[in-house]
Amino acid sequence: MSISKEQWKAIEAELQGSWVHMLFDLNGHKISVTRERKSESTTVLSVYIDGSIKGSWMKVLENIDPEDEFMNKVVKQVFCHKFQKRYGKKQLEEYARCKRQCGAKFANELYGKDPEKQGTTYLFPAFGSSAALVRQFKKIEGLELVSELKEVTV
Repeated sequence: MSISKEQWKAIEAELQGSWVHMLFDLNGHKISVTRERKSESTTVLSVYIDGSIKGSWMKVLENIDPEDEFMNKVVKQVFCHKFQKRYGKKQLEEYARCKRQCGAKFANELYGKDPEKQGTTYLFPAFGSSAALVRQFKKIEGLELVSELKEVTV
């Protein structure tokens, strides 16, 4: 049974609380979401698959084997996709200066085409906000809510 629009609103409201523990089911795997401390003043929503987070699941998207069913059907769908830029602000300023002084052809040979868009996307088991988590989880087919929702007053 899929999750309704009203349930998603209630899930998002519940995930904004300070003590969060929600259970979902995806292809026979238990997905649990809990709020945990990232630092002294920051919290994140951590995603556990069957009660654990493994370092081997935090991979660059290009390095995931297409034959690996578990990574493609579960981990890739429930973990947050983070983008890491290849060049920082200072390096992009150097690119612009190189482009002006030496020409676009030479600058593109050094930095590649569109250095602003270059980078890697990797999987990370924590979301910064409940809205981001709900936005991604809404797209997952076959996701079922296991835990019961509390009554949310608007």
